Amino acid sequence: MSTSSQVMPPSLPEEENIDELLTLTPQLARKRRSQFRIIVDRFTRNRLAVAGFFVLALMGLAALLAPLLYHATATYDPSTYINLRESPAFQVPSWQHLLGTDDVGRDEMARILYGGRVSLLIGLSSMFMAIFVGVTIGALAGYFGGIVDNLLMRVTDIILAIPLYLLLFVLSASFSNGSIFSVVLLIALFGWTYTARLVRSEFLALKEREFVMAARTLGASNLRLMVRHILPNAAGPIIVSATLLVGANIITESILSFFGFGIQVPLASWGTMVSDAKDYFLTHPILALSPGICILLVVLSFNLMGDGLRDALDPYLTER
Repeated sequence: MSTSSQVMPPSLPEEENIDELLTLTPQLARKRRSQFRIIVDRFTRNRLAVAGFFVLALMGLAALLAPLLYHATATYDPSTYINLRESPAFQVPSWQHLLGTDDVGRDEMARILYGGRVSLLIGLSSMFMAIFVGVTIGALAGYFGGIVDNLLMRVTDIILAIPLYLLLFVLSASFSNGSIFSVVLLIALFGWTYTARLVRSEFLALKEREFVMAARTLGASNLRLMVRHILPNAAGPIIVSATLLVGANIITESILSFFGFGIQVPLASWGTMVSDAKDYFLTHPILALSPGICILLVVLSFNLMGDGLRDALDPYLTER
């Protein structure tokens, strides 16, 4: 006579185990991190990127608060960085003039601070304009493809094939008046090409993804698909490109100003300061080294921060 095997119910956890799980639940909940927190944690683990961020924050704050800092480091009250009370030329660094004076008696520290305002303003402003143009052209080319892609990319290839600085020199001599706006417009006019190619490749890869196809099936328009669904997923490479573009634009402005095609007097930038001091480099090297070191630190910091952001925003490296 066969007996049916009885299935025993699974044993319940002991009371102390249940208490332990209930105790650990809040701790596990606290350990859950948002995507933004994960990106910040990955960025902060890159010491060089963090150092670059703090250098940029310090120099940006110094340029922003230039009048206050300058008044705090000078024993006289200048009206502007160019209209100073007469001082002896080529003074050595002292408490009154922390970096000395230039060939016409202007305080070098004041010119560094106010010139930093111009250089950073040009770098950031031209970056925003170039990113806007590059993202627009790259998005249209990558999303629509076909003749739109061929037309926009051929224009991009033509601009990339032209010697950049030769073109900038010619256009600056012909159309630029040496103002900040004209220099920003000139740099941004040809600084969008690499961003456009980057955005195009991102749109080509993302437009066939499942979430885009699902949104298209639900009736989303092309503009909504591009702006609300594809562009946010391509934000990481765009942010990295923007960070690196600021440093490149500052170098471009410095080269233009050094050769006399950029910022003109009475304005001053770090590039014009190096140009003004080139004739006195052997006798008074600090006049050229101080703005040159500022350019080096800012560009290097932007590049280091860009590398850190690239690692932090990489979806294949970011923790899940």
